[in-house]
Amino acid sequence: MLSRTDPKRAPLSVKRNMVWNSVGSFGNLLCAWLITVFVMRLSATYDAPGVYSYVVSVYAIFSSLVDYRLYMYQIGDLHGENSLGEYFALRLITSGIALVLIAVYSLATSAPDLLIPIVFYSLYKIAGTILDCFHALEQREKRMDYIGISYAIQGVVSLAAFVAVFAATQNLSLTLFAMFVVTVIVGIVYDLPRVRYFEEFKPRISTAKARELLVRCAPAVLAFMAISGATSIPRQYLMNAQGEAALGVYGTMVAPVAIVQTGAGFVYNPLLTYFKEIYERRDRRSFIKLMGLTLAAIVVIGILCLIGVQLLGAFLYGLIYGDRILEYLYLLPPMVIAALAIAYMGFLNSLETVFYDFKSTFVGGVVALAAALVTMVPLVNVFGLNGVTYCSIISSLASTLVMLGFLAHELKGHFASDDSLTHLEAALSEAPSEPEAPLHPKDCSSKEDCGSKAVKYSKECEEPIER
Repeated sequence: MLSRTDPKRAPLSVKRNMVWNSVGSFGNLLCAWLITVFVMRLSATYDAPGVYSYVVSVYAIFSSLVDYRLYMYQIGDLHGENSLGEYFALRLITSGIALVLIAVYSLATSAPDLLIPIVFYSLYKIAGTILDCFHALEQREKRMDYIGISYAIQGVVSLAAFVAVFAATQNLSLTLFAMFVVTVIVGIVYDLPRVRYFEEFKPRISTAKARELLVRCAPAVLAFMAISGATSIPRQYLMNAQGEAALGVYGTMVAPVAIVQTGAGFVYNPLLTYFKEIYERRDRRSFIKLMGLTLAAIVVIGILCLIGVQLLGAFLYGLIYGDRILEYLYLLPPMVIAALAIAYMGFLNSLETVFYDFKSTFVGGVVALAAALVTMVPLVNVFGLNGVTYCSIISSLASTLVMLGFLAHELKGHFASDDSLTHLEAALSEAPSEPEAPLHPKDCSSKEDCGSKAVKYSKECEEPIER
């Protein structure tokens, strides 16, 4: 562990942290999107893209169990309640549980030949999520340059592994396993040495503490699982109702639109630690200002993407995917709106998790899932591929409204208590430190002699005694 003044550990500014995080995250996102391009380009049919989209959607249901919202909990742990090694060990536990559940779910709901690609893709994503344990500490220490570089490296090596192995073998399962291996190598070679700048790394956790954290974070995890299910279950229904090719088309069209959600994450994720610091200081003005700027930035990203879709959608999709995809361009505008709604919901969910308000996140997640389950069948049956998108819009808006209500109520009470304390302190500071001493009739002949002066006088009105 290095000294806090060492350049390798010294914190960066908010602007530099946001730039590093955005560049690295965007590079990772670009590589992930290019994988969806190459799985389409390197395949003779829509089957491989459909399978890839399906395994992504299955993992998405359980992704929150892998993370267990520990990233948000960890960056909100400003006072070092738990060590890095304890967070890491707990992630290993949650990842193992999630992997078992993913396998059971796959056997129960999917064709047997999909089990291996689902498990290998899950291992690949789990490896990246475990590395986020290191990144949460680096974010808390305000050194997100290490995070951005790690994300970029992970994206590049994953893309290279996908192209090399899939082009040579046409075996999606083997390709996904190769991506898992290279991600682990990045963690060992790059991430582990850097996280030791900040804290000693000893991956262990007591049974009692593991149980305590698992119970405490459970509502937030269930909420995020519900939110993930609200977006992924309608896609699974689409495949069951209209086949793998339909889901392959939908997954291909929606992949670039995910830039709205990820772009929103670029904006608010680096700010969550600052939100928590402002919240603990009870600084109402700074909180409102930061909240307004964050929400405005998310809206601007959505508007820019809508304009980009209208102006460049046909050209870019035709160039990247080929002319056969152009008949589905009508899917794009509602997809952008859905991505914006999901991004706003995700921001509120993350903010409440950093504040450790798990009741709000739980209710919001349940509302999102309930809305999706109620609307997905009629919407998909009536609107086809667009039905999945409309379902996402409705469920996200419903959840957002609920969490906004909880957040407004919480902040009103939180800042009101601070206002009361401020008023009390002001009143005490304005009160006189001691009562005015009455003028002695024999000491002064008139008010002008003594009373008009900000001093008290002795018997003969000769020696002033400061009040």
